[in-house]
Amino acid sequence: MIQVNTSSSLELNTKEDALLLSQALMPVFEDLQQLKPLLKKYLAVKTESGRKILQHVFASEGKLVRPAMFLLVSRMLAYRGKHLMPIAAVCEYVHTASLLHDDVVDNSKLRRNKPTSNSIWGDESAVLVGDLIYSTASELMAQTGYLEIVTVFASSIKKMSEGELLQLEHLFSLDITQDTYFAILGGKTAVLMGAACRAAGILAEASDEQKQALEGFGYSLGIAFQLIDDALDYQSEQSVFGKEIYADLGEGKVTLPLILLQDCAKPSELGSLEQIFAKDRINSSDMQYVASLVKQYKTPERVLEIARDYTQRALSLLIDHFPANDDRNHLENLAKSLVHRSH
Repeated sequence: MIQVNTSSSLELNTKEDALLLSQALMPVFEDLQQLKPLLKKYLAVKTESGRKILQHVFASEGKLVRPAMFLLVSRMLAYRGKHLMPIAAVCEYVHTASLLHDDVVDNSKLRRNKPTSNSIWGDESAVLVGDLIYSTASELMAQTGYLEIVTVFASSIKKMSEGELLQLEHLFSLDITQDTYFAILGGKTAVLMGAACRAAGILAEASDEQKQALEGFGYSLGIAFQLIDDALDYQSEQSVFGKEIYADLGEGKVTLPLILLQDCAKPSELGSLEQIFAKDRINSSDMQYVASLVKQYKTPERVLEIARDYTQRALSLLIDHFPANDDRNHLENLAKSLVHRSH
């Protein structure tokens, strides 16, 4: 059983992180190995540029967290039907396509410690390949014959787009509320994790109450996952985080570690922050000053505590709606491993 470190420290421990995650994924290791070549197989394209971008995108594998969640829930519900691998692929496709589009919107140059597709082939090609991935995911959803599968993923894609638009509306805005911030988080990460878990319930023909609990589990875990990501943006190192440190800050994104400064920083410090964000651009020295305040007041550690609350909320939904067994334990272990991470 995975034990979660209850310390609020954000010190890097990538070996322990990797071990915890690999242990949590072990029950679906063979399924994930089977999925990897299928991710490329389902995306058969005729254009050379499309093939090159897709090869680049899938060259360095991500954690496959979303398909892993789907597969672990499917395992808990004893579903092993013919749609298992296609919908596992959908979970990763929707995530991957959103990243391609987000990198264009954010003008990102680095992801997973390698150049982004848009920085190599241009924004237009990256967006079109993202669209291609979305359309392939839609075909795989439709092939299941479950309208609810199509509906839940279509709804998540819509909410992801709305979350991105909401974030754009609040760039360089220090007066962003926590309610707005959590609405953005829901769109960035949580709705897709919720959809992945609910999709397994749909295929397994679980009860409406159980499907709702599964979606709530994934959503709450997604909030916790993104909270930690936002905390690590101020505490991690580029070599392990996989993207530029202070990347969100440089793009004018006001996340919870910065929002929490409103309650503890001195008036003079808040005044300096207002002057920085009023310029609608943040240079290197500005970043260093903002980051120093965040570290001084230890707001990332407070964000971690909130993330743990959301994780506990997710675990409670599993405990309340599904019987205790090894398969439920495996899903709990994945949830705990995602909280205890440094990248």
